[in-house]
Amino acid sequence: MTEFRVLVADKAKAQLYKLPSRRSALQALPCFINPAAQVPERALGSSRHAYQPKTPLKEHAEEVFVRQVGSALATDARVRGAAPIVLVAAPRLLGDYRRHLPSGVRNRIALEIKLDLARLPAAELNTRVREALAALPVSVTAGFRAPRRKPAA
Repeated sequence: MTEFRVLVADKAKAQLYKLPSRRSALQALPCFINPAAQVPERALGSSRHAYQPKTPLKEHAEEVFVRQVGSALATDARVRGAAPIVLVAAPRLLGDYRRHLPSGVRNRIALEIKLDLARLPAAELNTRVREALAALPVSVTAGFRAPRRKPAA
């Protein structure tokens, strides 16, 4: 039985879930909040300079947020084991995650759901993720080693 990590993200929030098996319910893990998503771009800094940055300040703040989430996923893999990842986000944000995730995390992505489901209630999110996983062949996740469990003392 394979345990999954499910990351449901939008520009403002990324919620990590644990899915112990394909038939179980999602269990909430840490939630990451992007404070820059709530403020207008002009509040992030002045944009009236002789030299204009190539990336707008809002996009740069999103990239930093994606990198922070990627770093947390890499730490989770080291601490809890290398569980396959299901990434749920809007298509444009999925591209940002592909570009900025560490390679060790990127190699563990078993499924990408190209929908913005971050604001769905937990019950419906659980149903959508489980339906998508049901269509995923078991052979795809067979290459991932199961998380190590501490023996009972």
